[in-house]
Amino acid sequence: MRRELEVMRVWRVPPLGKLEVEVDGQRYQKLSDITDEKARRVLLAAIGEMIDFAGNYQVLVDAGVAPSIGSAKRTEPPLEQQQAEFLARLEKERDAVKGTLPPRPPLAVLGGAKLSEEALAAQEAARKRPLSVAEQIDEILQKHVATSPDMAERAIHLVQNPAGGILIEVDGKKYGKPADIPEPAIQELIKRAVKEWDAA
Repeated sequence: MRRELEVMRVWRVPPLGKLEVEVDGQRYQKLSDITDEKARRVLLAAIGEMIDFAGNYQVLVDAGVAPSIGSAKRTEPPLEQQQAEFLARLEKERDAVKGTLPPRPPLAVLGGAKLSEEALAAQEAARKRPLSVAEQIDEILQKHVATSPDMAERAIHLVQNPAGGILIEVDGKKYGKPADIPEPAIQELIKRAVKEWDAA
């Protein structure tokens, strides 16, 4: 009668398909995790016999499932070095891209920075253009909204309707007249702004 001895079990564990070896009911991901010297020797002997079972180590190399002896001796550079090299490559690519970009036109910036002629002209034209009725009333409305504790965080505006007349925008929704707005407090704010505009 043959006395069979289970040396190890090999498991492929999802989701990455990493191999784990089970020895005496304990699973390990690498040989260095095994602290029992006797178990390590038994496992190493079994691995050596598996290589012999395959024919020899070169058979595994030729099949592309094991590194050649020479490449196995090469080690990866330390993680810090890899990170530094990666950052250096990114910075080099960034600098190369920056060198190909056209210069930015002057921007309107606080603190006395110069504006481009087009920006200055656009600002001057905006200042000279008379405000529409909707814009005039909206200016008054914004003062009331800002001083109302319940409404300060709300987006309430009067805008010109392209089809004619005025539209009321409340938090992104548009209404044709104050009576359409479901909140009486907002209706009251708009009525006060219109009344103030009429009296001006």
